[in-house]
Amino acid sequence: MKRIVITLAGVATLAAILSSHLSAQTPAPPAHPQAQPVAQPRPLQTRIGLMNMVHVLKHYKKFQTIEETVKKRAGELQKSLEPFQTELLQLRTRYQDPKTPPEEREKIEYRMKQLQLDAQQKEEEAKKELVKINGDAAKMIYKEVEDAVASYARSNSLELVLFYNDAITAEDYYHPANIQRKLTTPAAMMPMFVTPGMDISNSIVATLNARVAPTAAAPVAPPAGAPRPQ
Repeated sequence: MKRIVITLAGVATLAAILSSHLSAQTPAPPAHPQAQPVAQPRPLQTRIGLMNMVHVLKHYKKFQTIEETVKKRAGELQKSLEPFQTELLQLRTRYQDPKTPPEEREKIEYRMKQLQLDAQQKEEEAKKELVKINGDAAKMIYKEVEDAVASYARSNSLELVLFYNDAITAEDYYHPANIQRKLTTPAAMMPMFVTPGMDISNSIVATLNARVAPTAAAPVAPPAGAPRPQ
């Protein structure tokens, strides 16, 4: 790292020397009598908004409903596998019983293999269903958040909105696992300080919830992470 810094510093110095040398050798052209002063470009003033996606999703009522629906369906699918597990346990007990005749043990073994295959197929189907449900829900929610952000940005003259994922409580924010994630996740830009007003997470939550129900959404706690929770 030290060698890179020295090299960059050398390049910068060399560029300055060349610029100075060329300026000294090249005479300035005479000013035209009718030449007008060149207008200096105005400094770029970009209004940027930040949004904590974790905060938005946690307080978005529609996402909460979908999350509960997916959890309920996962429980139903898990319950549908219980008969296979129950019968397998009973068959295994009979198979291991010394009193079980060899010919019956052979039938039990065949039945156990069949049950295991059926259970595996059922489990694979359940996983595919949950993956599809989660995928469809994620796509739908992301588009809704994206649309809400675009609408809010246009209404409030924001030229750029960036989102990040961070904890929303002080305890989770300073949890070693969360800190390690932020320090090691590649290509992640996590804000460490944000001027009040730049984080529009609450505004996006209110916009989304207003579209779900006609009544105004209840106020939520300010997002943590940027600036850091007190």
